[in-house]
Amino acid sequence: MVLDRDGRRWHLHGAQNPSTQNLVAGVGVGFSAGVFVSLNLLGAGGGRPESAHVIQTANAILSSVWFLSACVGGTYLNFFGPAITMSFGICTYILYVGSLWYYEAYGRESFPLAAGAIIGVGAGAVWITSGYIQVAYSDDSNKGKFIAIQNTIQATSSILCSILPVILNRNNDKRAGVPAAIYITFIIVMGCAALLALLTLRRLKDLESAENSTTTHHEKHSTATEFKANLSIVRDWQLLMMLPAFLPAGSFLIYLGSVNAFQNNLRVRSLVSFVALIVQIPFGHLLHFFLDHPGWSKRKRGLIGLAFVGVPLCAAWMWEIIRTRGFDRSNPPSNPLDWNDSDFGPVMVLFVLNWTFSILWQYLVPWLIGALTMSPDKLSHYMGAQRGFLAAGEAVCFGVDSIKIPYVTFASAIFDFYLVGIFALAYLCIYYVTEKNDSLENEHDMAVSKIESVNGKGTNCKEKAEVQAPIITTSQKPV
Repeated sequence: MVLDRDGRRWHLHGAQNPSTQNLVAGVGVGFSAGVFVSLNLLGAGGGRPESAHVIQTANAILSSVWFLSACVGGTYLNFFGPAITMSFGICTYILYVGSLWYYEAYGRESFPLAAGAIIGVGAGAVWITSGYIQVAYSDDSNKGKFIAIQNTIQATSSILCSILPVILNRNNDKRAGVPAAIYITFIIVMGCAALLALLTLRRLKDLESAENSTTTHHEKHSTATEFKANLSIVRDWQLLMMLPAFLPAGSFLIYLGSVNAFQNNLRVRSLVSFVALIVQIPFGHLLHFFLDHPGWSKRKRGLIGLAFVGVPLCAAWMWEIIRTRGFDRSNPPSNPLDWNDSDFGPVMVLFVLNWTFSILWQYLVPWLIGALTMSPDKLSHYMGAQRGFLAAGEAVCFGVDSIKIPYVTFASAIFDFYLVGIFALAYLCIYYVTEKNDSLENEHDMAVSKIESVNGKGTNCKEKAEVQAPIITTSQKPV
């Protein structure tokens, strides 16, 4: 461990590499949101089917608060830095898992409802930190790789968290809750992830200072200025155009968790969730291959990636709409589906297909945001808005699911948003994704002039600035 240069916090030695930062951010989101995903895929946040209403209400509160937290995320991320922001967020997930355990044991709803509001703040903190690191700490040649690595770590953590339910429930063909041993294990690994994030994550300006003998000047904005910048992006037409792509990005989790609990017994829920998490990993890296292909233009990479995700995504949701036409939510099956039943195969294939390409949608949208021409300041606020509106979509879905809207209507609404989002992203990719980011080039010129003014006139100073400038621009905005 080494002392941070400002003397305020200890960091693990060697953590100043952007790739290492991305790995740690992936671990942080994996063992917080990844655990949350694992519990939700077991049905109703890991609770028993009869407790679904309370858990769905808590999750609706979570997503509502998350929306507000993420939308102003750029402000508090800049103020506290990624280490404190990420660590705090993971700790709120620990509290939430504990509340689910408490509710499963005692059936009192006050704790999970209160924890839902608290984790709403923490979810915004975790996702804005991880999203910003994957986009801002990378460049155009490896942005897809950074996104794929984080999502692979999240999937791997969810796989690890899903192994225990599969093993413990392999002989359980009834609906049942989650054993206490699973909750205890989840809480321990989340605590380790919070500590790792606190000790390892660093502001981008500190990474740059570690790589350069000459400290680069970074302008620091006041909290009020950052907050105004956050609010100003709601008038940006490109952001408004992408809202249909933001809103359904997390909705599939609520839908699939609900229909999974409605139709399947616990060991089927555990198995299909486990298989889906495994399948998403190779497909995520295949998408990364398309998005970072060195021989293609950014526009071509974006359109091919959009087709790779959008076509099977639409096919999966159309199949889901057809499949659920006869489902009656007021009359769940008396004998839930088991893996020995003849209908199990198609159900698992559709679940895995729907899950995989809905997850890949979450890879694609941040990549496109990073590919648009915008300043680094604006980029940080875009990432917050993207996560905020994703949470807003989840909040609506939790509310809709709690009133037991027919599954066919639920699936149709999600499909419609995806379809509009595909056309919106295709339009932006065709007309507004360019090979050069003019805003970043302007920052390069400003950086050169600033270093010249500090060091005095002369060719050597300018040449020195030009060597340092790529570090300023390709790494995006310092936190």
